[in-house]
Amino acid sequence: MNLSPPELSRKLLERYEALKALRAPWETLWDEISRYVIPRRTPGLMTTATPGTDSQDRLFDTTAIQACMTLANGQLAWMSPMETPWFSFEPAHGLEDDEAKRWLSKCTTVAREELATSNFYTAVHEFYLDRGAFGTACLYLEPGKKKRLNAQVWPVGSFVLDEDDEGNVDTVMRCFKLTARQAIQKFGQEKVSKKIQELVEKGGAKAHERLEFIHAIYPRDDAERDKSKMDGPNMPIASVYFEKDGGHICSNSGYEEMPVFVSRYLEWGSATGWLYGWSPSYSALPEARQVNFLQMMMDALAEKMAFPPVLAPEELEGEIDPNAMGVTYFSKDMQQGNMPKEWMTQGRYDIGLQRIQERQRAIKEAFHVDLFQMFAQLTKQMTAREVAERSQEKLIQFSPTFARLTTELFNPLLERSFGVLLRSGAVGQVPPSMVTPVSPTQGFVAPPKVRYSSRIALSLASLPSIGWMRTADRLTQVARIAPGVLDNFDFDKLERAAALADGLDADGLVPIADRDKIRQARAEQQAQQQQMEQAAAAADAAAKVGKIPTDSPIGKQLEGAMNPP
Repeated sequence: MNLSPPELSRKLLERYEALKALRAPWETLWDEISRYVIPRRTPGLMTTATPGTDSQDRLFDTTAIQACMTLANGQLAWMSPMETPWFSFEPAHGLEDDEAKRWLSKCTTVAREELATSNFYTAVHEFYLDRGAFGTACLYLEPGKKKRLNAQVWPVGSFVLDEDDEGNVDTVMRCFKLTARQAIQKFGQEKVSKKIQELVEKGGAKAHERLEFIHAIYPRDDAERDKSKMDGPNMPIASVYFEKDGGHICSNSGYEEMPVFVSRYLEWGSATGWLYGWSPSYSALPEARQVNFLQMMMDALAEKMAFPPVLAPEELEGEIDPNAMGVTYFSKDMQQGNMPKEWMTQGRYDIGLQRIQERQRAIKEAFHVDLFQMFAQLTKQMTAREVAERSQEKLIQFSPTFARLTTELFNPLLERSFGVLLRSGAVGQVPPSMVTPVSPTQGFVAPPKVRYSSRIALSLASLPSIGWMRTADRLTQVARIAPGVLDNFDFDKLERAAALADGLDADGLVPIADRDKIRQARAEQQAQQQQMEQAAAAADAAAKVGKIPTDSPIGKQLEGAMNPP
């Protein structure tokens, strides 16, 4: 049953306020994290901080800032690099049509180009920063006005979220601000409330008054839409913009697929029911507090040692000149014990430095800095397997969050990109084999399978093949003693998997059915060749029989063998 606009906005606002209350416990923690990890973020809507404010004046150590930046930079460079291919579209399981493969190869090329020419890579870098710092990040992808794709990062604290019964984020509501003039530009004058229209008509400062809006994205219930229609209000994913003050709905449309992607670095635990994620900052925050305090104390100690306090007799009060090349006069009768001297400069700088280094090391470990520094030091000539061998332990520690990133960001993002480009006509005519009919006149194109080929994806995929290569090295020695041991292994399956893990394109492998045909043809050719050789040998033997006297012992034996009774 469709709700009236006032009822719909009231219902959505109530849901937003309820979800905002659930978000409240995290806001204080995000505020503290922003001080030590991303100082340019401020509390509340987590907007950009003013440069040089007291949030940065209180910061004495930037290890956590640099570690979070290294994590974000590493993920951009090694998981979704702009300059090298990191994904490809492939036919779904069971679809081996050559035309579909060629078309999906074209779709891959178009998607890579459109993502590269859009603002996606700058946006996803901010996404990685938020995810590493706050544990939760949100990216929105829509058709652009100037480019086919446009990406936005919604800052932590500006949105609320909700999950479905399977724990997947299916609802995101964002609170943001627009001036009255911007609201008319975005929605159209006839779509905004009379209040906004009047503000623009008055002009001056009123036209630039900032007003709060809420954008609600959520799955529509079957009762809320007509499935036979695909106009805005009947699309499966709802998109409702309304003014927070007054509840006036400015836009009620929708999407074919989810356009907003929320990823949690890790979950607090499935039993908690908490919606927002856990990040390296949570484990690094105690260390960041300590190292910040220690750096402040060490600065004081260093200043004290560089400009030490002086203990002097009271008769020299006001007579000591501590300046460079300063001269202090004293009586020659003054005893040595009454000479001015440094006082209370016995602080142990080395112990303080050791404690700082220990905490800095813990912060870097929390943000996987050593993993990405190791990747940066590896040569380009190394295979994915060689990379995995050198960084196996660190890759295993990073793999859980990589899996979540793939499930919560990359998969739905590329599905959304594929859908937007398909509807824009950027990928050309769809092959018939890719279309699933739903009626005599309608059909849909199912999202393709996505294969990832970034350095980290390939390195993680190579971890199982490391064990196979070690086994193969051992087999070369064992097989000399017991050749039958080779019968325990499916070499075809193992080597095909290892080749894919090393980054070989799947098209470079001969299909299994074609491989079996090649082997069968080879076996038949070898059998035919063997028969020909046997026939030639028999003919040669027969010719030689004719030259042997039949009455000789050998001739009688050959004749008996060739002419049995």
